[in-house]
Amino acid sequence: MKLLLVTNASLNSEKFIRQNELLFNTAKDLNINIVTKRNTDIIYNIYNNSNNFGNYDAVLFYDKDTLLAKELENKNYKVFNSSECIKNCDNKALTYQILEKNNLPIPETYILPLIFYYNKTIIDKWIYEVEKRLSYPIIVKKWYGSEGKQVYLINNRSELDNLIEKENGNELLVQHYYEECCGKDIRINIVNGKIVAAMKRMSVNGDFRSNLSNGGTAVTYTPNPEESELAINAAKALKCDFCGVDILNTNNGPVICEVNSNAHLNNIYSVTNVNVAKHILEYIINKIG
Repeated sequence: MKLLLVTNASLNSEKFIRQNELLFNTAKDLNINIVTKRNTDIIYNIYNNSNNFGNYDAVLFYDKDTLLAKELENKNYKVFNSSECIKNCDNKALTYQILEKNNLPIPETYILPLIFYYNKTIIDKWIYEVEKRLSYPIIVKKWYGSEGKQVYLINNRSELDNLIEKENGNELLVQHYYEECCGKDIRINIVNGKIVAAMKRMSVNGDFRSNLSNGGTAVTYTPNPEESELAINAAKALKCDFCGVDILNTNNGPVICEVNSNAHLNNIYSVTNVNVAKHILEYIINKIG
């Protein structure tokens, strides 16, 4: 089997290098001929109407360049995850809409309306309606982001006004804040509709976010039946071949915080000793046949 691994040209930190090495070494152990190419390298060839980036049985698309993923699908490559899945997960506003449509529990969420130019009067009307439904502190997220870097804990109206103005009123959503979940969540990795690994993440520096990239810690975790069903159904709703589902255990039961179609593999490996990359690659092998 010959597999193309697509990565992003701008992600060259040690974290991503180690992940690519894990995928490469795991593929080698499974006798998969894996070739790694950056998204920019592939797009140059497409612009030149060339397919000289190779003939592959499948594409493991570990990037969020959804238009490139779609272009490869249009050229009849079998892409995992699909462009639709990556789009569903990468845009948090779209994620919550799909989960809500499928009657899956999410934090109470309000999406900032699309405006082409920042207008405080328009925004104030929207905030007024949201403030009737949510009490501070609240969570504000940009639609796109990873590692918790575009997630904010907002304590009052002044902080909210400042953040919205800073972002020009673009691509933001507001959510209920669960104080009981401050600095902790559950990451459940799903492959082919099955749980393959899970860990409980905890902040160690007082951060309200639990991301390991922000200095958090984690331990192996066994999800209960309700958490398991929720994670599996979230992956199904978002059409994920594989993903990481983040769950908050609130006082009223578990809710889905986020779903990551490109969940990092080294952290879950170091915590649980489960090589999720192996599960992903074996799934692709079986899917291709």
